[in-house]
Amino acid sequence: MARLSEQEIALVRSRASIVDVLSHYISLNKKGRNYVALCPFHDDHNPSMSISEDKQIYKCFVCGAGGNVFTFVSNYEKISFIEAVYKVAEYTGVTLSTPLEQANVQRMDPHIATLHRLLKEMIQYTQYELDTEEGALAKRYLEKRLLNEEIIKRFQIGYNPHEDSVYQYLHAKEFDDADMVEVGVANLFGARMMDRFANRVVIPIHDAYGNPVGFTARRLDDRSQEAKYINTAETTIYHKGNLLFNYHRVKEQVKQNNRVFLVEGAMDVLAFEKADIHTALATLGTACTKEQLQLLKALHAVITVCYDGDAAGQNATYKFAKQAITAGLPIEIVNNTTGLDPDEIVDTYGKEELCRLCEKTISYVDFLFSYLQKRYNLENYTQKKEYAMEIAQVIAQVHDSFERKNYYLRLKELSGFDMEVSEEKTQEKKEKEPYQKKQYLLLPKTGRERAEYEILSQMLIGVAAAELFKEELGFFKDDDSNKLAMYIIDYYRTHDHISVSELYDQIPQERVRDLLLSVAQWELAPAVVKQDVLQEAIRKVKACILQDKIQALNEKAKNVSDPLGKAAIAKEKNQLIAQRNELIQKEGSR
Repeated sequence: MARLSEQEIALVRSRASIVDVLSHYISLNKKGRNYVALCPFHDDHNPSMSISEDKQIYKCFVCGAGGNVFTFVSNYEKISFIEAVYKVAEYTGVTLSTPLEQANVQRMDPHIATLHRLLKEMIQYTQYELDTEEGALAKRYLEKRLLNEEIIKRFQIGYNPHEDSVYQYLHAKEFDDADMVEVGVANLFGARMMDRFANRVVIPIHDAYGNPVGFTARRLDDRSQEAKYINTAETTIYHKGNLLFNYHRVKEQVKQNNRVFLVEGAMDVLAFEKADIHTALATLGTACTKEQLQLLKALHAVITVCYDGDAAGQNATYKFAKQAITAGLPIEIVNNTTGLDPDEIVDTYGKEELCRLCEKTISYVDFLFSYLQKRYNLENYTQKKEYAMEIAQVIAQVHDSFERKNYYLRLKELSGFDMEVSEEKTQEKKEKEPYQKKQYLLLPKTGRERAEYEILSQMLIGVAAAELFKEELGFFKDDDSNKLAMYIIDYYRTHDHISVSELYDQIPQERVRDLLLSVAQWELAPAVVKQDVLQEAIRKVKACILQDKIQALNEKAKNVSDPLGKAAIAKEKNQLIAQRNELIQKEGSR
């Protein structure tokens, strides 16, 4: 299959103006040398995204979203990196040599590609087995659950026969035993390889790009003592906390529908499918992680939470909603008081009941009014006060003044506390405080961090700074700073000047990429390399390194009882102190 060359990607990057491309999606306003905009990746009301035309990068200093022109288009449109390259090429008038349908393959490690191919073969085999005589019981089970052929095919549901059928099939396809164990589809039992999901209905789980990474499998015999459901364990390509079941399908559907449903399990997603609702996602029973929140953010849709109606489901709703509000996600909550999960609702009352229930959404504040009454005793003064304070904190974040006022009135009726008065006093105090310019950029907190920012920012400006870093320092204590410095030095081997946008695409680690954006957008960065400032920052870092060594010797001395040993440590420590003081004196004499 043809691939898009790095040279062509670089051509598109060089021809694209980040200001022109982002203007297709959001409104930009000029502010000094940069542009600012409302960030589309969180619920933004004051422009918190900064766009640098010089460096061809953007960064939101509230939610942390950032990158170059490809990153923005990929995240905004919910498309792959390669698709974003073609989209930007279209905007900039660059004609690429390879059609999108031939080039749209992920750039990935060959071993990872093999693991994906193995799972695709297993999916095909289990789909075939579902329609065989041996798979008849599994087929009847799916029919009993009202899963029609269309849903079965769309979700690639299959049947894993008894014992080692999948293993034998994949072995015949010349896949290695080690790879089958690595992705969790077969294991060694005694002296024999056996299927992990034998005699189960298997539902494939995919990553955000549609690559198969694992399975959730349901037993067929409910009299069995085995677990009703088993999922793929953590593997090289399956990390449960990084995935949302059905995400790769929903990200296409959501382009026409600004609402998604968040449920607990794969069968709940299928329940929504039975009700002809195609925008349900599942956390697969886990508490929502930071990575899953980022995936939800990228959808730019209202998240409608429809967890189970029992106590555990309500607790999970509360925990997720707190995370979502903190992350700036717009949410609604299905008022599920049935005590059942979505799949049970469809099986018991029919798909129409689930559809009706999903129209009965309530706000997070409405949910709290009811939910927190089960956590707090409103007959107890202290607990009633805590109840009022927790709800008032959320009400204060409601943007609609009419809704906010009504919530405060309702809270007063329930608790007797007038929390609106408290908010007004806080607001008056804020208004009396002298105006301070809003600071979006997060500056380094310590002297060492600031010195490292100074060095890195100057390394981005000119090769002379990178050379001085190599000669006089060579490394940072902070691992991310150290990696970024190495990427910068490596970039200078083939370039005379740094393109932050291009360097960003060459860095695989997300934390290091974020650091690059923060350093590149640092307000205190000089316009040109300043040798005196750079030398001072290097001395500061050296002094900090010496201080770390001194501290290590102090700890070592605590465990040494031998007088000669203590004397040797003291001598080494005094030498380090002298070196540190010399650096500090040089710094102070400037």
